Amino acid sequence: MPAVTRVNPTPIARGTIQRNMQQTVYKVVLSGAGLAQIGTDAKASFVTDTLGSVGHIMQFKSNGNELYFVADRHAIDLDWIATQIAKVLDTGVFTVTGGVATLSDTQTVTVTEPTDLEGM
Repeated sequence: MPAVTRVNPTPIARGTIQRNMQQTVYKVVLSGAGLAQIGTDAKASFVTDTLGSVGHIMQFKSNGNELYFVADRHAIDLDWIATQIAKVLDTGVFTVTGGVATLSDTQTVTVTEPTDLEGM
């Protein structure tokens, strides 16, 4: 019988995420005031519809201030995600840097790529 060698792109280490493909988990935290809040299911739907082309699995926390989603990390980055969400929440001028969108009312949308699923 031929030998099979397992090859992983990331060495297995307990307590860390192991990726076998270009998928990852993103965490979005809204500051929860002013423009940076999701107060209705309809507004949550606008955000998930915007991310739907890249997001595979999505869930808002029940308070609407956090979104977790699985997406293709090959095609997008933190700033792109923050920008797409800011476009839904804010019709004014906003800035995006380092995965943080600062909305026109100074509230924020912060996007991170967690390194630990266990801690979420």
